Amino acid sequence: MNRRYLSAVEPLPDHILQVDFVSGSRLLLDMKPYLDKTRFRSLSDPLVWSSAVTNGIFVRFGSVELSHDELLSMAEQEH
Repeated sequence: MNRRYLSAVEPLPDHILQVDFVSGSRLLLDMKPYLDKTRFRSLSDPLVWSSAVTNGIFVRFGSVELSHDELLSMAEQEH
């Protein structure tokens, strides 16, 4: 079974991550609050930030990886 949840990802200015889901929904996730955490510190580097890609399940920035479930959980914490 080859599930895909994410159709595209784009790292926007000011550390906003745009995530498009296969359902047609779009998430704009502010990553700034996470940049001081060890796991996400490398995202402060513009080269790492701009390297975001997705395989349909995960978003990867070099060695930093976020699952679609984790992205949704982070978005819920914003509200």
